[in-house]
Amino acid sequence: MGIAAVSVSVGGHFWGGLILLLVVISRIIRLGNRATWIVLLVGLVIFGGHLWLQEQRLDRRQLPILAPAQATELAVRVQPDAITIRGALYYLVATKVSNGERVTLRGRLTSAAQLRALQRVHRAEVWQITGQQQRLLPATNFNQFDSAAYWRHRQVVTEIKVTALTERTPAPSHWWQWFSDWWHARRAQLIRYCEQLPGALKVYALGLLPGAKSAESMTELQGMQRLGLLHLFAISGLHVALLLAAAEWLLVHLRLQREHWEWLLLLSLPGYWVLAGASSGVLRACLMRGVQLAGKRCAFHLSTLDTWAVALVVGLWLNPGLLFELGGQLSYGLSLALILLRTESWWWRQVGLTLLGLPSLLTGIFQWHSLTLLANWIVVPLFPIIILPVTVIGTVSFAWLPALSRGCAQVLGIFDGGLQRVAQLPGNVLFGRPFWWVAWFWVGATWWLFSRPAGKRRRWLGLLAVSYVVMYGVIHYPPDGEVAYFDVGQGDSILIREPFNRHVSLIDTGGRLALPQPKWAVAPPVTYNAERTSINYLKSRGIDHVDDLYLTHHDADHIGDLPAFLKHLRVKRVLVPAGMEQEPGWARLLANSATPVRVQPIQVGSPVGLHVLHPFEAGPADNSGSLALQGTFGRLNFMFMGDLDRAGEQKIMTAAPQLRTDVLKLGHHGSKTATAPAFIAQLQPHLAIISAGRQNRYGHPNPETLATLHEAAVPAMSTQTSGMIRYVYTDGRPGKWQTKLISKGHARDNQ
Repeated sequence: MGIAAVSVSVGGHFWGGLILLLVVISRIIRLGNRATWIVLLVGLVIFGGHLWLQEQRLDRRQLPILAPAQATELAVRVQPDAITIRGALYYLVATKVSNGERVTLRGRLTSAAQLRALQRVHRAEVWQITGQQQRLLPATNFNQFDSAAYWRHRQVVTEIKVTALTERTPAPSHWWQWFSDWWHARRAQLIRYCEQLPGALKVYALGLLPGAKSAESMTELQGMQRLGLLHLFAISGLHVALLLAAAEWLLVHLRLQREHWEWLLLLSLPGYWVLAGASSGVLRACLMRGVQLAGKRCAFHLSTLDTWAVALVVGLWLNPGLLFELGGQLSYGLSLALILLRTESWWWRQVGLTLLGLPSLLTGIFQWHSLTLLANWIVVPLFPIIILPVTVIGTVSFAWLPALSRGCAQVLGIFDGGLQRVAQLPGNVLFGRPFWWVAWFWVGATWWLFSRPAGKRRRWLGLLAVSYVVMYGVIHYPPDGEVAYFDVGQGDSILIREPFNRHVSLIDTGGRLALPQPKWAVAPPVTYNAERTSINYLKSRGIDHVDDLYLTHHDADHIGDLPAFLKHLRVKRVLVPAGMEQEPGWARLLANSATPVRVQPIQVGSPVGLHVLHPFEAGPADNSGSLALQGTFGRLNFMFMGDLDRAGEQKIMTAAPQLRTDVLKLGHHGSKTATAPAFIAQLQPHLAIISAGRQNRYGHPNPETLATLHEAAVPAMSTQTSGMIRYVYTDGRPGKWQTKLISKGHARDNQ
């Protein structure tokens, strides 16, 4: 655990890691064992040195944040199972031939022939590519999943956008690469085989056997995700333990000598780790079984807790960020709970597993279903006797008895449909994201609770429940309000949240123009950027509704993600510029709403929450008819210009010659078609906000607009360089500005 403390401290939670280290030291002091002190110190020195050298190497490879992409031409080594194809796009992680650095690649397929060629890759290859390389961008919105940190834990800090794949040749396989190459090739074959399976069997087989995701997985497994059952897949490694147990049973009944089959199984575990997807859960399960077998063969007895500790040390050596990831927390945390709570009654064991997993779930996905305990009670026993066997039988029988495979798919489909229906029952609690130290307190308090005699736990269990209720109230009724400009790329999305969440308004949803897919490409499922940015942030703050959703005009970069909001949140009212309600094109975006949506057209003089400055009459909802809005929050006056052009600005100046503002969100992402010098001169803003995408093809913000601001001595902040920008205030007091990305280019702590 001392090594885990160092990993946590270096990974970003210094105080949390320090507290954990102090707990470990206090425990060793109570033991009074000198040998334990020596082991701890040696382990800390070795692991700390390894971690320091690794961080230094990654820092040297890492390009400056937000720096322009650099043209590059290089050779990369590609494993066949690393290639993921979505529509006409492909993604993978490859290794530079020149120095062994791992990089992420993304590119666009140009023909059906190229699509077929990548689908048929069956062995390691060397690709000659040209493209643009840049640093992986960290999370640019508060409480957003940080993919750059995720990949850094896996020794990846650079991404390359491939512009041309000029040559593909078989990769030479040296003696130290042969073993890995062989297993990666087998995994690619298994993935291709599983992708042909029918219905729900395809999703379950891909998740449980090669540890891969299908395009349908997010749809098929929604019920399992809402009920907190995803740990049954590769997250926990439970299926690995079951499959290994089945393999041992088969080897025993084949009359092989125990010594022979144990050595065979031990030597096969590294390959199986690759075959099963190399996730943290799979690694833990393989390591624990491997250490047990090795100890038995070497006549060295190790307890289950010892094997767990060895698995944790090796896991942290390979992935120092293991304990910052939901999968790692659930896999190692729940497996430790199963070991330490094995003497408890069934009821207390289930309570313990729920309480120990809950802080990770609330920190990672912000919600919890009250039926989770019941679902685990029913589903977990079914997993080894029905779900996993049906998946294996359906997969194996597909080639020679497809009727049986289809029957297995129907069984899994019925099971999955039942989970989805249960997940739709009332009981889902959108909790929000607790402070990190509160989550740590809950974990520590739960372990302390189970150190008490069973008869004395109920009172402490009640106090622990009270702490959850208090944290729920703190999240859902915060004394501060905010005006937040989300970083949604080339688009707009602005949150206005009043103190204690009295009223929640949103101006635009962001979105992107959907490019048509070539006829030869299979269209991927529709996804929305808002689910990872603005909606994710709202859920992290415990917000499950929007009182007023203003849509400034009909462009896709402002309203394209509306279906996601209607699906995930209760939207009480949608307000649009007068005339837009008559346009048929945008109405299709309302189709995903679970309840009827009230659409209200507004114009100057309409009695709504924000003051409407434009339009003055009904008209087309293009840039010239965009909404312009105004409101005062935390002693500052804010104006939100949508995509309004200079002609619209002139109308506002003519109608309100005394109009002033403190904070101006520039129209049309800083385009020269908006933000006239006369408009800035009249408004006299103290700060300008620009919402625009990085390296966008339009050149926003335009140099002419920036010059206008400079001449008027108006400072500006842009989501391009600052990420999400928010102004946090309390009633009657001035607020403070916060940005997700700071000047040095490092992300702020989300909390």
